[in-house]
Amino acid sequence: KLLEGDEEITRMMKEKLDENSWKNVHEILYKHEDAYLAVASGRYDWIGRLTRAAIIRPKVGQVTITRILDNIATHPFWGFIILIGILGLIFWLTYSIGAPLQDILDQYLVQGSSNLIMGKLIGAPNWFKGLLIDGVIGGAGTVLTFIPILLIFFFIFGFLEDVGYMARAAYVMDRFMHLMGLHGKSFLPLFTGFGCNVPAVMGSRIVESRRARLLTIMLAPLIPCIARIAVLNYLTPIFFGKLAPMVSWGLVVLTLIILVLSGILINKIFFKGERSAFIMELPLYHIPNFKTIVIFVFNNLKSFIVRAGTIILIVSIIVWLFTILPTGELETSYLAKLGKYLTPIGRVVGFDWRMILATLTSFTAKENSISTLSILYGKMNENGGLAYILKNTISTSSALSFLVLQMLFIPCMATVVTVYKETNSWKWTIFNIVFLLVISTIGGIVTYQIANIFLT
Repeated sequence: KLLEGDEEITRMMKEKLDENSWKNVHEILYKHEDAYLAVASGRYDWIGRLTRAAIIRPKVGQVTITRILDNIATHPFWGFIILIGILGLIFWLTYSIGAPLQDILDQYLVQGSSNLIMGKLIGAPNWFKGLLIDGVIGGAGTVLTFIPILLIFFFIFGFLEDVGYMARAAYVMDRFMHLMGLHGKSFLPLFTGFGCNVPAVMGSRIVESRRARLLTIMLAPLIPCIARIAVLNYLTPIFFGKLAPMVSWGLVVLTLIILVLSGILINKIFFKGERSAFIMELPLYHIPNFKTIVIFVFNNLKSFIVRAGTIILIVSIIVWLFTILPTGELETSYLAKLGKYLTPIGRVVGFDWRMILATLTSFTAKENSISTLSILYGKMNENGGLAYILKNTISTSSALSFLVLQMLFIPCMATVVTVYKETNSWKWTIFNIVFLLVISTIGGIVTYQIANIFLT
């Protein structure tokens, strides 16, 4: 420190040493006026030796595995095909593995629990049995059957992130993102939106430009989150059978096309068509750490189960409560009166009052649309399961319109709150809500009218 000229250390040494000792030290310091340069150089030499010992560098001209893989993964054409293939693989695995497991959970968790409780509660008040069977099991229990689908999605997403592929996906999408005035870095938070829109909105912080960050936030709620995909996976097999994977994939593609068109429109109107530059370092590929992936999956599933046990359960009970008040009959309940009052609005998109209420409750959490349908339609038939009831009550055109509107509708409450926190603006938050309301309504109307022509 003395050689570096540290003033505090120099003062302390002057105080502690006698005059002759300090004179000797001062002479040494005087002879080494540029000693601080030598000290700095020594430190960098030491750092260099450490890094050379720790890092294995490829020989000059040697082709690494990362470079070989990147020749394909970052190729303008093949890289895009690989990305589309990965998304397709997620849907294929979801239906080939997740859907059968979901059916098993539905059979034993929902229907099995309902039958068990009915047998155990003989003689109990009807309202109490209704609360447990229709409110708790029919509502939150139905949502818990989404767990296999979520498990598969989060495992694949965690795997891709851990091996280092996500940065390549951002690179490949850079040219595509420029259509909306964004760059590849915005793709990372938007892709995260497939898991949940909340981290997608928060992830916009990595985008340096305020304009690009704001545009990313506005578009993030349009990404079909796993809750929306779970709703798709639950309803499409009921109405479309073997065509369910194709219909689901088509709806996701349609949503992404609308996202791109919305991005172009918002950028042209509010940001005058500005563009952003993109510089990003691509990390090396590495063998996945399955412990890290398992922790990632566990944390996300835990978050979902906690939400199912709190928000979704509470909303399910409230919805059930309003289906029996004040007379104990669904058709004369407060909820039925509200739904029937809104029926003229729902008619243009092919909704009955139950579907309208299911759409409105999805604002608290997207999964609530299924729990609400389970409560409202489940009351219509004590013998048939929810899938049977929906299949025989809702037309295919109305079902398709419902799915399109669910994909484009206002995101969950948590996402709206996050949009406000990240923009710190009620203007942009309200604009986002109104914008999504408009395009979801237009999407529902167009889908229902076209479906009526070709599906009837």
